[in-house]
Amino acid sequence: MANNNSNPVSVHLRFWLLSLIFLAPLCAQTTVPEALEKAKSDLATALSSLDATRGKIASEKPALSADFEKIELELRAKRRLVRIARQSVRDRAEELRQLRADLSTRTEDSSYISGLLKDSALKNSTLAIPGSPLLDHSASGSLTPLDASLDRLEDLLGGSFSPGQAIDPSGNIIPGTFAALGPASYFLSEDKSAGGDVTLSKTASTPRFHPGSEEKIAALISGKQTTLQFDPTGGDARILSEIHGGPLDLIRKGGLWIWPIMFLALLSLVFGFIKLAQFARLREPTDSWINAILAALRNGDREKAQELASAQQHPAGVVMDKLVSISENSADLVEETLYEQLMSVQAKATSLLPVIAITAATAPLLGLLGTVSGMITTFNLITLFGSGDPKPLAGGISEALITTLFGLVVAIPALILHAFLSRRAQGIVQTTERLGLAFVNGLRAK
Repeated sequence: MANNNSNPVSVHLRFWLLSLIFLAPLCAQTTVPEALEKAKSDLATALSSLDATRGKIASEKPALSADFEKIELELRAKRRLVRIARQSVRDRAEELRQLRADLSTRTEDSSYISGLLKDSALKNSTLAIPGSPLLDHSASGSLTPLDASLDRLEDLLGGSFSPGQAIDPSGNIIPGTFAALGPASYFLSEDKSAGGDVTLSKTASTPRFHPGSEEKIAALISGKQTTLQFDPTGGDARILSEIHGGPLDLIRKGGLWIWPIMFLALLSLVFGFIKLAQFARLREPTDSWINAILAALRNGDREKAQELASAQQHPAGVVMDKLVSISENSADLVEETLYEQLMSVQAKATSLLPVIAITAATAPLLGLLGTVSGMITTFNLITLFGSGDPKPLAGGISEALITTLFGLVVAIPALILHAFLSRRAQGIVQTTERLGLAFVNGLRAK
């Protein structure tokens, strides 16, 4: 029914489509070559037009680039003029204020540098070593002081001489000649009988010299080649050697409280040597000794067992002698007697050790007491005379700390000695207890 009622238009459309399908190959065979030829011709024409256009662009490009750069430069200049024109009065005032601030900073820096130059010139003149050339610091506002200081250093490297006066170790003022060589300064008297290296004094204007090397200093002043000693510390090494002194000097500076500390040191030393001598005489017994005593008792030879026990040079020998004498009793009674004897052994082994412990604990406290006493004295002097010069204060504190030093020097060896002797005494007690228990166990096995 569907095929009979088909639309006439759709029937005609199907017919024309079928006709087109069958006739298309025939039409293509006649038109494709012509189309290809025409396409090739159009392509050649387009390529030649493209080449012509490229050549024209290449010929016009340099001129266009030059015109573009020229226009760009003119545009930048005009933009800069526009930016300057648009700048307000406030912005210009801010820039002027910044320039004035920079000028003020530069002026302050210049004044500061001028002050440094002036101070440098003044210090070079004030702290100049004897014999060095004088430095003129009148022109303090320029670089003249710096140039003069450099010239002065060059003179010192080659040596400089000047007359003057110095103080000898006896306190006499002697005229002579100063020789400055680098940071060192030497003095030689007019008669060339005294001289030495110079030490500057912070309190006195006249320097002091330490005698020695007069002939070498005379050779230096006369321009000859010589070898001289040089103290790089500027005399501090001599001062330190004088301050340190020896042990007797420290004891003298320690004051009253140093003597109780010395007494404790002597007491600890004597008792320590006594205990060391006691322990050195002891001979450590062995288990074979106990076995020999037990063997003698098993054989019924009590006298031999007693002789073996008393012959041992050790606290265990005394204990074993007592245990052998009561070995006929029960083992429990012998064991109780052992512990009674151990208390006596422990008391004898640790005798004098508490005294050494007391010295180790008391010596630092006495040192601290002496330090506190010395500090109180020092502060009382400060209350009376003030603290303008720190040297007396530092000297008083250093002397006050001497007692603490001695207290620690006594306490540390005493503490080590007490620990060693206590360990040795504990070993003696443990050995005696071990051998006594071995004897008791041997009796029980019997």
